[in-house]
Amino acid sequence: MIREIKRKDKENWIKLYCGYAKFYKVPMKQEILNTLWSWIHDENHVVNGICYEIEDKIVGIAHYRTMPRPIKGQYIGFLDDLFVDEHFRGQKIAQKLIKYIESLSKENNWNGIRWITHSSNETAKKLYDKIAKNTGFELYELKRD
Repeated sequence: MIREIKRKDKENWIKLYCGYAKFYKVPMKQEILNTLWSWIHDENHVVNGICYEIEDKIVGIAHYRTMPRPIKGQYIGFLDDLFVDEHFRGQKIAQKLIKYIESLSKENNWNGIRWITHSSNETAKKLYDKIAKNTGFELYELKRD
């Protein structure tokens, strides 16, 4: 079942999000977890969280937001994070989470969904190539000191 992430999910959510960070080799700190957790539960913040629940345990998470697309003068949905517990992979949970976010397009006035993944994430890219179009754009990042 797909639903919004609730406060009672914090422990499982932390495990999943730390798994996501580990996959991308990003050190996770309690401060980051606390910040993101507060964003997810702040109705005035742009970041939202959904989860996939099996037998009262969340086994997949996705964080998304509305994002303006200036060149089109429209809004799109942006999928920031997507992660499924390794023991539950192969059950199309990631695909179901993406489809759920796609279903939010009409009520949020989005003209589509976008996301990025690392070029080495072959497993995810196999799914993404089946359900979406690779735009061919490269991602650059200019970090503050």
